[in-house]
Amino acid sequence: MNKSFQKSQSRRASMDSIAVPDTEKIKKLSDPKFHGSEANRQADAIFDGNRFNKVGDFDRATKFYGSIEEKRLELEKDDPDDFIPKPDPDKKAPDRMNMGVKVGSSYVKRKKVVVWIVVAFLILACALLFLPPIMTSQSDQTEVIYDRNVFENMGMTEFKTYALANYSVYSEEAFASEKKENYRVVSMNVHLQNSSPFEVSVGQFEIVRVPKAYKDKICYVTSTKTDKEGAITAETVPGFSGKDVTVEIMVNVTDMTDEQFDEAITGLILKTTDTKKRIASNTYVPSIPAFLFVSDNVSVSVNP
Repeated sequence: MNKSFQKSQSRRASMDSIAVPDTEKIKKLSDPKFHGSEANRQADAIFDGNRFNKVGDFDRATKFYGSIEEKRLELEKDDPDDFIPKPDPDKKAPDRMNMGVKVGSSYVKRKKVVVWIVVAFLILACALLFLPPIMTSQSDQTEVIYDRNVFENMGMTEFKTYALANYSVYSEEAFASEKKENYRVVSMNVHLQNSSPFEVSVGQFEIVRVPKAYKDKICYVTSTKTDKEGAITAETVPGFSGKDVTVEIMVNVTDMTDEQFDEAITGLILKTTDTKKRIASNTYVPSIPAFLFVSDNVSVSVNP
């Protein structure tokens, strides 16, 4: 009894002898060359309890399935959180010029902001280079020279020729009288304010508009600055400064009343000619003419 019990106990496999079967050999059982008893013998060889406790079987299982550490490393390698995408060669870089920039309470494309800045810069540059000085006049700085003898040094024909060569003549018909008392010279103080950093040069003045009723009464307008030979020279105004210049207007006042004379002068529009700015020592750029609307800034009369 005891011997048979011990014999049965010895046939039982202990927990220490359990091992993973050799899966490679299990797969071979499906091979067509194994038939009947041959397949049974192969199965017995695979599942024989005496073979499960061999270290080699564990080694084969480890080689086939891989170790736990290898599996852990493989899972960590495939972690989507550690995924680094490859750059897409066809993907274009973001267009930064079309990105929005907050202006006030709304967003504007960066391209538009750049365009605005460029336009503002160009306008400022044009203003500094081409805009003329501001021209103004005051009533208390305007006077009529009643005792001026325009024929003191020359006769009518010679004086008219001289005026055409040196002054800005508006109407040749205005030189119709040979009597000095029929002419009045108006001396007007004009202030030129240069708001640019460049020196402004004003060559001469010109009459743009005269009231229709007095078109044949205005003789000429001119600057009074002359050189040593008596020729008219340009007035210059330094950058960011102002300058007072004197402008003379000659009028034929034959049969004119004080009111008519005043209307003829206050209805004038003057402008500068040959206006330019010096941006370098010997470099000048043309400037837009400056205009002066005489209007009611002056008050004149035929007689004192």
